[in-house]
Amino acid sequence: MLSTLSSLVFIPIEGERIVVQKPEYLLSNYRLVQYDRGSKTTVSLPLHMIKEYKLTPTAAMFKVTNGIVNVLGTMPQREELRGALSLREYERLRVGDQKKLCDVCGVPFIHPDQPYSRWICTGYHQDFCRRFYEGFAWLKGEEIFTYFPDSFLLTTYRLYQYDAKTRKLFMFPMNMVQTFEAKGNKLLITAVSGKFEIRGKVPRQDHLLRVWQARAWESLPKTNLDWLIMPLSQMQKVSPLPQYAYTDMTVLKPMAAATESREDIQVSAAMPAGTTTVFMKPVIKDRCSYCNAPLSWEKIDWVGPDQYACPSCKSSHRVEYIRI
Repeated sequence: MLSTLSSLVFIPIEGERIVVQKPEYLLSNYRLVQYDRGSKTTVSLPLHMIKEYKLTPTAAMFKVTNGIVNVLGTMPQREELRGALSLREYERLRVGDQKKLCDVCGVPFIHPDQPYSRWICTGYHQDFCRRFYEGFAWLKGEEIFTYFPDSFLLTTYRLYQYDAKTRKLFMFPMNMVQTFEAKGNKLLITAVSGKFEIRGKVPRQDHLLRVWQARAWESLPKTNLDWLIMPLSQMQKVSPLPQYAYTDMTVLKPMAAATESREDIQVSAAMPAGTTTVFMKPVIKDRCSYCNAPLSWEKIDWVGPDQYACPSCKSSHRVEYIRI
């Protein structure tokens, strides 16, 4: 069956049925089909890939397994999307069916056993972000933390940054970053490869700190850390995906239910107008947890952006932040 709407073409797979149908969008029990006015294309998004979303009447941002999808246009009502997601009928799809659905939608299929895949590129993206999504691979477990559409993109593994002064692009794997300081439109980074001063829109210090503290990249095999700076075309030669075989009839473990974000749609590192500033004060321990030696700001040794070492036993501690 081929259903043609005013600006949409819907080709259902076996077991798929329409839940809601409007001129600019369509919701089935398996996916969302939406006309995007930003890219002037049709976005087709499998429901099982959605982890978090923010919906307004004229725009939406979907956080999926391998990236972020931005859509502009007449969006589904909250109740409609919640209803389609709550059905969770996509959980009965086996691996082969999920792959077929992704192929029909034009998005990469993500298998939990594959160490990497492509970033999702559907929807509206400015050239800066699209260059990253198309040029580099998504690594297993990697998530977009925050970004500014034409200046930087910070994931849980790395920072992709444009320097407005030199007009160059930089890739900073967070496992190679030793210290950083972001103030206004300047970012100072010390990495194992040298010191860098970036000008322009940069991530906020607290965002960088949260990514650095989480240390999500430690879940990656050490042999895969080089992939953080390796172009996708080279990775496909070094470690082609077809070698990671899977069975089409396998039933995957159900994903957690998608959640609706209460935060505003924000793709800027700048604080929105009218937002209250929260001030945080760094504190250190009075005594070392290992040798009980007294600690003071004057005597501790800094071993990382938020780590310090006891001057007596050299054991490391993390700075704590309290709200003031």
